[in-house]
Order: sequence, then structure tokens, then C-alpha cells
Amino acid sequence: MNFEICCAIPADHPSLAGHFPGAPVVPGVVILDEVADALAEWRLGCQLTGVRAVKFLLPLKPEQSFTICLAPANDTGMEVDFVCRIEDSTIVEGRLQINLVHSRKVTARPSGAPAFNPQPYDPRLAQWLQAYPASLFSECLYRSIELMERYSIDLTIDLLARLNVIDQLDEWRSPRKLCQVLSYQPRFSSVLDWLFKRLLETGCLEARTDGDTRAYRLRHALWQPRLAHLRAIGLDINSANAPTLDLLDRAANLYPAIARGEQNAEQGLLEPQAISLWLNYFQNENLTYAVNNWVGAVLAAERLSTRTKLRILEVGAGAGSASEILLRWFDERGLLPHIERYLITEPNAFFRRRGERKLATQYRDLPLEWGALDINSAWDSQGVNGGEFDLVYGVNVLHVSKDLLFSLNEARGALADDGWLVIGECVRPYFDQPIYPELIFQILDSFSEVDTDPEIRPNPGFLTADHWRRAFMRAGFERIEVAPQIDRIREMYSHFFTAAICGRHAVGND
Repeated sequence: MNFEICCAIPADHPSLAGHFPGAPVVPGVVILDEVADALAEWRLGCQLTGVRAVKFLLPLKPEQSFTICLAPANDTGMEVDFVCRIEDSTIVEGRLQINLVHSRKVTARPSGAPAFNPQPYDPRLAQWLQAYPASLFSECLYRSIELMERYSIDLTIDLLARLNVIDQLDEWRSPRKLCQVLSYQPRFSSVLDWLFKRLLETGCLEARTDGDTRAYRLRHALWQPRLAHLRAIGLDINSANAPTLDLLDRAANLYPAIARGEQNAEQGLLEPQAISLWLNYFQNENLTYAVNNWVGAVLAAERLSTRTKLRILEVGAGAGSASEILLRWFDERGLLPHIERYLITEPNAFFRRRGERKLATQYRDLPLEWGALDINSAWDSQGVNGGEFDLVYGVNVLHVSKDLLFSLNEARGALADDGWLVIGECVRPYFDQPIYPELIFQILDSFSEVDTDPEIRPNPGFLTADHWRRAFMRAGFERIEVAPQIDRIREMYSHFFTAAICGRHAVGND
């Protein structure tokens, strides 16, 4: 019988301080320590006596999730093969020699909360981000995102305590089993699974997979969350971080009632009293969100820079923050005079009217229009004619399409020959890697109740760059590109999850 367990090396691991400054890589000996711990979990009555062979094939970054796979090497029972993988890529492989013993290795770790001390901003990122305004991907934004990632971890620890889960993790438990034990709604198991994945990178939790079931267990004591302290740091970095912190707190406070089936997230997050939270979160002063608007606008301007006329359809425009950045950037690139029509659509009437009031006043001379469009229903039945637009544009909207291929095909149908679909999205750096905005959105039905597909959307939520490429290809787009090159950036910075995806509607490709 084989054994798998997911691990991650925390960024504050003492071995990383000098290995290497500015570009930390997990030392091989630390990975082998994790392999040894995995062996102890799998074979309770054995002892590692030697490493017969080992190959280090790819580097491992701090906080990067990886899977250790163990299997008997032969029939003697005295040798074990191991493979460490990140998704489908093997980073380390080798063979262990073991002896039978009667004791089990027990590890311990102090439970004090680690200090918020992110690695310095990697200067190599500049070469991949030079197409964007210099003020965008700044040290301030970097530290803000790192703060949000850490805040979501402490918030997860706090949530698991409020959900009475921590005391259940002294033995292996699957999220589904925990929902049964605690009388939580069965559908809440996916939320618990996300919370556990969020903690894997701390090293305090471990996971193992048996067939299709993943179970978790505490490995070390969890620290006491320091939410007020981290909030103060976040506001000191940038006072505009307040809306993101507020929305994270608002969502977290709903988790216990949602788990018990007493409330749904739409009631708690979208009620009138919460509207101001969303308006503040989506505004462009909040760079942790607005960065999505910028990557989309820059790619759209680049793709349309030679067009003499521009007919634009925007979907899921919300209160207009993406429209505002697109128009601002088009103005800087000299493209505003080329706009012949700009139809801005948003199904929510309140957000649509708010965006219209602001932009209609700011751009009185532009041919701006507003309307409602449901991306999950036929677009032509809602007044969007086929072949009518040179650009279909949206920011953080298509990942919640009920049927992603349907919405992509509808977008392609709305484009003229050589027209472009450009979307800005939160893009998951690695498959199954949790990112902090999901703590807010994963409890919403519109986020989670979508059609999945093993090739393009294996589970609800944000997609990886590869998933987006495959989806665009399946929908018939050409010249597909993801920018910036998140596949390269993630090797330097695993919390970079902002990108734009584009594809062209080729001539006669219908």
C-alpha cells in the first residue's frame, strides 16, 4: 500500500535565512527531514537507517505545497521509494533504507505565533512586470498581499477554534467526517478542506490521501491568532487595506452559522448593510483588488493599440472600477478617441447605476452605454448581437460562470473577426493552492455552485493559468496569452495570483 502526504516549509524556517538571501530555496536536507517524518507517519514500527539514493531535480520555495509519495521498493520490506512532487513535476526522488523498531518519532514545536516578517521583495520580479505602471507592483503592494495571506492564516486558526474543529484533529479526520461528527451541513466539507489546506503551509497540520479521501491531523500546536496586531500592521503598510480586512472579518463571522445551516452567505454578505463593504473593497484605492483591473487594462490596450475604431462590451462591471481603469489607461495610450461604442453591463441594478453616475460625469464626450447582462444566459437574447464588438472585457467575473465554456463561447460569438476577449482574473499560481480572497468568496453559492470539468475547471473557484489556456483553446480562441507570465513569476514569488488572459476570435472561426 502506498502513502501520500502534503507538506510545506514555512517561510520562517531557520534554514532559510542564508539559503539564499533574496531568493530563498528550501535546503535538500530539510526536504529529507519531511520525508523522514512522512515515513514515521506511514510505518509506525520502522526507523530510517539510510538514504540509498536521492536526486534533487527542481527547487522548492518556502510555503510552496508539495506532496510526498512513499511506496515499497521491493518485497523485503526494508527499502522504500519516495517521490516529492509539485503538481505533476517531480522535485526530489530517491530510496530509503529502514529497520523495524517499536517506537514512533514524535515532533514538537513551540506554539508561539511567528512574527510577520516577509522575505524582501525579489528584484527579479521587475523584469516580468516592466509593462505596468511603476507604482503598481510596489513594495507596498507586496507587503500588503503578504499581510493578507498571513491574516487569512491567523483568521483560519481562529475560525477552526470557533467551529470546535481543533480538538477533533488529534487523530486523522476527513472534512466530510468532521461535518458528520459536528452536525455541520455536508456541503460545508469543501470549506473545511480549504481551511485545512490554508494551514498546511504553516507546518502545524499534515494531510494524507487514501483513494479519493484526504484526511488531516494536527502535527504541532497551533499558535494563538494575533488578528488585532496583524490588522494594525496592515493599516500601517497602507490605510487602504482596511476594506479587504473588513470583508475578510465579515465573511469569517458568518462561517459558524453557515456550517450549522442557519444562514447562507448571500444573506450575510450581500444584505443592504454590507453594500458599503463591497463598494470600498472594489474601489481602485484598494490596490490589493485594483491590481486585477490594471493587468486587464494593460493587456487590452496592447492588443488593440493599432485599431482605428473600438467597440467594447464589458461584462460583470460591478460599480465601475474596472471600467474606470480601462478608460484611464486607454486615455494614457491615446486610444480614447478611437472608441465608437462602449457598452458596460452589470446585472445588479444598484452597482450599475452607481458606476453610470460616476463615469457618465467623468467622460461626458464618450459613447458610453449601460445595460444588464447575465453571462449564464444566451447573450443574443439580451441584446448583444453576434460579431458586434472588437473587445469583450471583464475583471474577476468569468470564473463564476455556471458553465465556463458556454460563457466563453458567448463572448467569442459577440466578437467581430480579429476581435479580442481580455479578462483580468485572480489566477491560482499552483493547482489546489489556497489564496486569501477565497476565504471571502468560497461560501457564496455563485462561487461554488458551478459546473466542473477535469481539464479546464477541476473544482470551483479560481483557475490556474493552464486551466485558462485550455478553456480558451476549447472555446475556439487563438493567440492565447496569460500576462504577466505567472508561470515564471510563481517560481520567485508563490503568492503572486494576478493575471490577464486574452484570446483572439480568428477570421471565419465559427
